[in-house]
Amino acid sequence: MVTSAVFGSLFMAGLAGSLHCIGMCGPILLGFSQALGPTGRMDWFAYHAGRLWTYALLGFAAGWVSAELRTSAGGFVGQQTLSVIAGLLVIIAGIAAAGWIPGVRFESQQGCAAHASQKRPWLSSLLRQQGLGSRLLLGAVMGFLPCGLIYAVLVMAATLPTPAHSALAMLVFGLGTLPALSAVLLGSHLVPAGLRAHGTRLVAAVLVGTGVFMLARALLMAGHHHHHGMH
Repeated sequence: MVTSAVFGSLFMAGLAGSLHCIGMCGPILLGFSQALGPTGRMDWFAYHAGRLWTYALLGFAAGWVSAELRTSAGGFVGQQTLSVIAGLLVIIAGIAAAGWIPGVRFESQQGCAAHASQKRPWLSSLLRQQGLGSRLLLGAVMGFLPCGLIYAVLVMAATLPTPAHSALAMLVFGLGTLPALSAVLLGSHLVPAGLRAHGTRLVAAVLVGTGVFMLARALLMAGHHHHHGMH
């Protein structure tokens, strides 16, 4: 049940967060959509496949590190500690997304993808290249770009039982981002700023709510474990 709840939260974070991500990655994606040739739909598929592959890879890595830390820390105590830390981090990420931490921005105003393309000419060059392999690589690279939302959902995914669960959870998050980002790839106008703002607020609510759930569950399990330990 807990795993299903995290999966559902990650899908909602992807769905709402994609509206926010349009502001970050929209300029690059619009340039991508304008460069598509006659095999456009396969290019879109290749781009998304590359991006989802990166998300799954990051999820697996986060799950593996989390599993190693739980083992090193020792059974239930390690799981409890990591769950409390993860819950607090997700809550802080949600508060940051809402803009309630002075001096802390969830994302750069300029947009991480646009900024990265300016600083790394090879990314702009990759954007102009044709072929499914280039589109797949572009998607994979975009998945690695710095993003506060990705960091937050990775923390959530890392609390799941196994690295495979974590990888699957990040795939679920990626699927949630498909509708809005696909609309941009299809050449539609950017989502209005007001709607993007609603998406950011929804992301903040999802993150805070999930973080509170994770924290409350960890504390309740700790109390239950302590109660049984006294008998």
